[in-house]
Amino acid sequence: MNIFFLIKEGLLGFKRARLAVTISVISISLSLLLVGIFGVTIQNLADIFQRSFKRVQLEVFIDPSLATSQVKSLERKIQQHPAIDSVSFISPEQALKEFEQDFGEELVTVLDENPLPPSIRVVLNPRQSDLNHVETVVQEIKAINGVDDVVYQTEIIRLVNEYFLIGVIISIAFGFVIFIISTLLIFNTIRLTIYSRKTIIEIMRLVGATHFFIRGPFIMEGIFQGIIGALIACTLLWLSNSSIKGIFENILSVPLPYYIGLVGFGAFLGLLGSWFSVNKYLRY
Repeated sequence: MNIFFLIKEGLLGFKRARLAVTISVISISLSLLLVGIFGVTIQNLADIFQRSFKRVQLEVFIDPSLATSQVKSLERKIQQHPAIDSVSFISPEQALKEFEQDFGEELVTVLDENPLPPSIRVVLNPRQSDLNHVETVVQEIKAINGVDDVVYQTEIIRLVNEYFLIGVIISIAFGFVIFIISTLLIFNTIRLTIYSRKTIIEIMRLVGATHFFIRGPFIMEGIFQGIIGALIACTLLWLSNSSIKGIFENILSVPLPYYIGLVGFGAFLGLLGSWFSVNKYLRY
């Protein structure tokens, strides 16, 4: 038996049980669409979290007596640290303006002078958001000449990392549940498709057909069902993602490997579902 025979028989299976195959393909596409939407949603939420919450900001207070050239040199030295994404100089005047915007108070009128020192605002790489990494970077910056002090929100960083870990655990658990539900749904729909032709399997066994001869076309049909269902899911996912991107600018595009993985996953589940379903009738 060659591969072309298997492909031909697998495609003919669509014609022999049109209603059952149609229901199976629709079920597979909806299941894989659910998996795809969950994956894209988690990807976008993780990206938003990385950009918005895991970018730790340090306030590096510097010696007010430093000349402009010395401040520039200090900025470059800090920027060279591998854990740092960006640095920006904050003058006392700019610091005062930000203070008044945040608290709505005229600090200068109360104290008759601007008490805020110059500083360099440092943004760490998101991969360095762990509290231990942050403390290491802070100690290294403090050791640089011209740096008076480094201030950062220890408690906020700790809480953000804790909630991020909780979010990862919940996402993994929820994703596992969706995976199991989708897999069982696909298995059952393929099993129903093969169940509708169990009489054919029994007749083929009675006339002496080998297990491979019986099993091959059904497995190929299951693979085709998985691929077609996955292609439909990919199309719906692409259309929904394109529509949402027109409303929300920060939504990430779904990369091509993601679609390829979804199609491969559909084909794999189609193969497994048909394999186990046919084997059920070949055992007797």
